[in-house]
Amino acid sequence: MTNSKGNPNWKNGHSKIGGRKKGSKNKMPLTVKENFEAVFKKLGGVDGFSKWADKNTHTQSAFYQMYSKMLPSNTDLDVKGDLSLIIKRIISDERPEE
Repeated sequence: MTNSKGNPNWKNGHSKIGGRKKGSKNKMPLTVKENFEAVFKKLGGVDGFSKWADKNTHTQSAFYQMYSKMLPSNTDLDVKGDLSLIIKRIISDERPEE
């Protein structure tokens, strides 16, 4: 029996089998992480990275973009009491100084 797309091994109405579970997190291959850490150390570690990020607004922006990608995308919060959150988005047509 073939389905509407012509695949003989797949029956219409058959549920998905295998693959990653919905909501599972992406994993960085260990070698990529090890290489990144090695380069980070070679370039001066935290002190070197801080000096680079502090050079100008362009490098600061690049730092915050990289940092934001490393933050968890979904977090369970258990907040008791009052919570205040301010989110600012600044858009400018000016090019950063280099």
